[in-house]
Amino acid sequence: MLPYLERCAASINDQENVETEHIVVDGASTDGTVEWLSRQPHIKSISEKDKGMYDAVNKGLRMANGDILAYLNCDEQYLPGALAVVKNYFESHPSVDILFGDALLIRPDGSLIAYRKGYRPHWFYILASHLYVLSCTMFFRKKIIEDGFFFDTRYRAVGDADFVVRLLRNGYHAKHIKRYFSAFAMTGKNLSNDALGIEEQKQLLRSAPVYLRICKPILNVFRLAGKFFSGAYFQKWPLEYSVYIYDNAMENQQNQRKTFHVSNASFRWHFE
Repeated sequence: MLPYLERCAASINDQENVETEHIVVDGASTDGTVEWLSRQPHIKSISEKDKGMYDAVNKGLRMANGDILAYLNCDEQYLPGALAVVKNYFESHPSVDILFGDALLIRPDGSLIAYRKGYRPHWFYILASHLYVLSCTMFFRKKIIEDGFFFDTRYRAVGDADFVVRLLRNGYHAKHIKRYFSAFAMTGKNLSNDALGIEEQKQLLRSAPVYLRICKPILNVFRLAGKFFSGAYFQKWPLEYSVYIYDNAMENQQNQRKTFHVSNASFRWHFE
């Protein structure tokens, strides 16, 4: 996954009008990642065995010094200007603790598969369905970590949903804005634990109040209505975006984003 980590890092390094601290937590990779990290003085990194993805994320959060925190998997990257928008939003909305945006689902060559728009998260909707705001668009204040909230490493697939539900149930204030923050590449090597994810989602639901479990179908009707009226099913065309791509002919020497102009795409998440 090193070529995708390079793209991810480049998308953070070129963000303007914001100061960033980039931490990479690597699970003792043997694909050249450790050697590459040793040549990146602007990236803090550790490489060691971990207990899964959420254990690695927790390690990075404990190391972080920034006022606003976020995390990406290596197959994800930020779109131009995303972090400046986030910075300005938190500065102008001091009561907001967590911010979500929208994401693009792309192929390794950067072409668009689908657009994924979030909408305001409610913990009862998430428990009754799924986490409908993507973690690659999530930003939150450091005080959440200082208050002792981390990812539950018992989960392998829905730890992000559990994390967001716990934050919302504990009174942290979350907002969603209509802005594409990131792109998620379908590499063919993404962590795909469909059966495990379904089982863990059921486990989450079992932790919900009895009334919520009984009212799950009704809650989903209201959730989908809210999604419709938020505009999550619709996109104005054409859509323009710029991402880092991997091209074998370039031998990993990509140094600039490629801009795409798209006239039509679906909101449906699907695998190719």
